[in-house]
This record gives sequence, structure tokens and C-alpha cells, in this order.
Amino acid sequence: MTTITPQQALQRTIEHREIFYDEMLSLMRQIMAGEVSPLMTAAILTGLRVKKETIGEITAAATVMREMSTKVVVQPPHD
Repeated sequence: MTTITPQQALQRTIEHREIFYDEMLSLMRQIMAGEVSPLMTAAILTGLRVKKETIGEITAAATVMREMSTKVVVQPPHD
């Protein structure tokens, strides 16, 4: 898997360049694990929005959020 640092990711967004799928997986795992400061996270997310997110970036982010989400078991309603 390819990794990217938050600083590299921010630089890519400033240059309006894509963060590739594998890189975005790595970056989002860092963000979701709390390894990236809130300020850097906000800067990266703003940069992604300004440059227009790619399908690969969105898909990778959603994949990691689903991986790290709390699974909830819902029982069917009783009649």
C-alpha cells in the first residue's frame, strides 16, 4: 500500500493534484485514528473541496469511515 503524509496530501491539494486511492486510504486511516491534528485535517478537507474531490478520493474516504464505524445490530420490530 502506498502511504502519504498529511503534509504531502495538503501540498497535493494546493497544487490541484489528485491524492490516489491507496494514498487516500492511508491518509484517512491516519485521520480517523486521531494521528492528524484537527487543524491539518481541516486544511486537507478544505483543500480537497477547493480542488474538487475525485471519485477515488471520495470512495477511499468512505471505505475507511465504514471500516472504522461502530456496527449496530438492529432487531426487527416486534408485532
